[in-house]
Amino acid sequence: MTITLPRRQVLGALGGTLAASALPAWAQAKFPSRPVKLVISQAPGGSSDGIARLWADTASKVLGGPVVVENKPGAGGLIAAQQVLSQPADGYTLFFAGVSQMVLNRYVYQPLPYDPEKDFVGIGMLTTVPFVLATSADSGIKNFDQLLERARKQPGKINFGSAGKGNSTHLVVELLQKQVGIEMTHIPYRGEADGLTAVLGGQIDVMAFVLGTALPQVTAGKLVPLMVLAPERVSEMANVPTAADLGIQGFEHMGWTGLVAKAGTPPAIVEKLHRTLTAFHADPAVLARLRALYALPMSGPSSQLLEVTRRDNARWRPVLSALNLSAK
Repeated sequence: MTITLPRRQVLGALGGTLAASALPAWAQAKFPSRPVKLVISQAPGGSSDGIARLWADTASKVLGGPVVVENKPGAGGLIAAQQVLSQPADGYTLFFAGVSQMVLNRYVYQPLPYDPEKDFVGIGMLTTVPFVLATSADSGIKNFDQLLERARKQPGKINFGSAGKGNSTHLVVELLQKQVGIEMTHIPYRGEADGLTAVLGGQIDVMAFVLGTALPQVTAGKLVPLMVLAPERVSEMANVPTAADLGIQGFEHMGWTGLVAKAGTPPAIVEKLHRTLTAFHADPAVLARLRALYALPMSGPSSQLLEVTRRDNARWRPVLSALNLSAK
């Protein structure tokens, strides 16, 4: 049986459908009509916070409206991630995401209460931070080959420190020693500063530091840099080889950061937000400030962030799954 509706009712229903479908496009065209919030899992004052605020300044100019940074530290970024995911997928709440939150956390916090690859959409990459594998000037180790020789002669006797179990300063060395075929003993500390004190005091032999932590001690002659884990050599230590210089591949971008939004954010809004990153990476003043923070710009399409997430997870899963890193 065919049911025929009155013409007025049909037109009314059609008009309602058209109005509903037009609303998202209208809303997207006006984006942003209120402040955009960037949630970061680090406390105020650190280098990551500085990078986040540097982007927020650029983005506010590009978008023509305020962009604010909200610090939600704790639980390795879980608090910040869940704060973003509790909000609508409208581009007004973004997440300052790094390798820890997008890759490493799934091996530390099990089960992870979010799926990095399904729950977020990439806005784009921000930076990568070089790591420096270094030892005390009193250790007698002058280069990476000498470290390898000692470690191979005495498996497990060389100690390496970190800023905590599951921290990137821990995992980068686990991945490195797996690739070069040595076995060292991990000694976790409560932070990078404590690990630095232990290296300088001779309690541990070696540690991978972020560049900003290592460089002053290298300059003072207290630390000997053995290797830089970065896409290229660092100008302040031009004689120190990168991992690739030593024939060790896959350590070019270990400490990366970027921006993501909640999955389902309209593509037009993602594209508008990505334009802020294009401006960020093209601004000479921004690039100078990044150098001062010992961070390197890392640019690319909005899809790059999740591509890097999937690549790193696939590359590191065999090693990280075997380390029993659970924080619970």
